[in-house]
Amino acid sequence: MEKEKILKFLESSPTIQELRSYAKSLGLKLRRTMKKRDLVKILKKKAKVIEKKDEVVYQELPSSGNIQKKHEEKHEIHSKPEAYNLPESYNKDRIVLLPINPKWVYVYWDFSDNTKRKMQKHELKLRLHDVTNIFFNGNNANLTKEASINLNPGNWYFEVDFAGANYVAEIGYYTDGFKRLMISNIITTPRNFPVFAKHETWADISKSKRRVTPAHIRSSSENAFIGSSRVSSIQGNPSSEEYLKILSKHLSGRFFL
Repeated sequence: MEKEKILKFLESSPTIQELRSYAKSLGLKLRRTMKKRDLVKILKKKAKVIEKKDEVVYQELPSSGNIQKKHEEKHEIHSKPEAYNLPESYNKDRIVLLPINPKWVYVYWDFSDNTKRKMQKHELKLRLHDVTNIFFNGNNANLTKEASINLNPGNWYFEVDFAGANYVAEIGYYTDGFKRLMISNIITTPRNFPVFAKHETWADISKSKRRVTPAHIRSSSENAFIGSSRVSSIQGNPSSEEYLKILSKHLSGRFFL
């Protein structure tokens, strides 16, 4: 029995490494700081737990053959679950568009059995539209790219022309014009250029205030402040070259006090 094996092992005066290895084989949790006496203690405790389990099994199953069978079942090591393959199709009409980077997008799709039966005689087309800054009605895309596909679930990569643009994909066929079967979500490709702040923060040192204004709009009071602090300290002719240079830097936002 397992209890006798543990006790017999402890009587053989094992080293601390042997104790640690044996405890791990029994599934016991160990700490790195545990000493030899600690390892012996938890192994003895394990033996007592096994003894109690054996007593319970003996009471429930008087037959010695059944006791042995039950004991073996409790210590059976189960194999890992078998790998499960995902289905090739979920039998649903679906198309999804995803951005990858500023130059590439990815689209995948699936068809229901009903759609497959209806579309057997048609040549399907996958189209990608640039719909940046427009209300797309199916015919007014800025740019359109097209590829031929079949009725199997699939995916496609499109190289796009613009970063930071909006795109949508659709699947359909031609018969007196393009007939749409389904349309994807709209995506925006990542930018590959810096985005400048829409507002600037200006500090009024004389009043210890901070003002946030649009970058392209600046109030006359701010311009007056800019011209009154640094520029007013310049002595001489206001039409001089030095005066005009400093004033120009203030008004462009490139001058820092």
